[in-house]
Amino acid sequence: MDQNLDGLVELSPNERSLLVEKKATCPFIGSAVFQGTLGVRNTAENPLARIEDVRALGNSGGGDLGDLLTIFASGNHARMLGASGMLDQSLPVGLFSLEFPGSQGSHPGHSGILEGDPTVPGSGRFSPAEFARLVERAQDGWITRSDVGGFIAESLVRDSRAKVFGSEAAKALVSDLIAAAENIGAAWIRKLSGSHEDADRAGRTREEKLTKLLGEDNLVGSAGEFGLLFAFLANKPGAREVDGEPALAVADLQAMFQEKRLPDGWESWKKSRLDWVKHTTALLASAGKEYLALRRKA
Repeated sequence: MDQNLDGLVELSPNERSLLVEKKATCPFIGSAVFQGTLGVRNTAENPLARIEDVRALGNSGGGDLGDLLTIFASGNHARMLGASGMLDQSLPVGLFSLEFPGSQGSHPGHSGILEGDPTVPGSGRFSPAEFARLVERAQDGWITRSDVGGFIAESLVRDSRAKVFGSEAAKALVSDLIAAAENIGAAWIRKLSGSHEDADRAGRTREEKLTKLLGEDNLVGSAGEFGLLFAFLANKPGAREVDGEPALAVADLQAMFQEKRLPDGWESWKKSRLDWVKHTTALLASAGKEYLALRRKA
């Protein structure tokens, strides 16, 4: 590994704030960077992090969610900023870029809360209006999983560039569109949730191809992103269900999205890949159903 790229960076408070606002546009990774829990490497202008550090963060509390996070980190963020100003310079195995906008993992139809143009590096920003669009669905400080699904669907419909349902899904839509969405999600999740050992054997090239394939449907991508939030918070003490389904506390969303702060005690509870599978599948179903309903109204 290039020792220069792997060197830790001492960031000023202003540099850390700008990095999290404009580059590390993920509520989990951004908060970990802002609090100093995840070390930043290379430079503030072209920041990197170690994949094994992300594994340790996600596996804290005795779970295995970190094993899943490493696949996203390695596959979606395998390139750093090059001389062109775009993410076109390959990274050595073991490192990933903290420049999320413009990366393979950045896509149309995103929430709009932390990112502006998904194709432009450095375009991150916090949008109070888009955050309000999410949390206005909450009741008594809690937002249900199906309400998050509705938010995902609305975000996709609002973006004309969003791609939803691939050609195989289109065939299945003839008989049952919602079942097609669930089938797509199940197949996608089966590949990803069991792929850690395969990825270790095949290397980063396979991970990049896999995550690129999985990110081609923006419904799936958005469901997977919010599925991570539900998996991260599923076993937090005090977690609730509302009307029989899991819910997120608005206070936790505000802490991570706006304040760049992980909930107190986050290291202590278990976070698992199986929870991500469960929540992502459910989000695919609810968001897919709402997306179709919104498209019919349009």
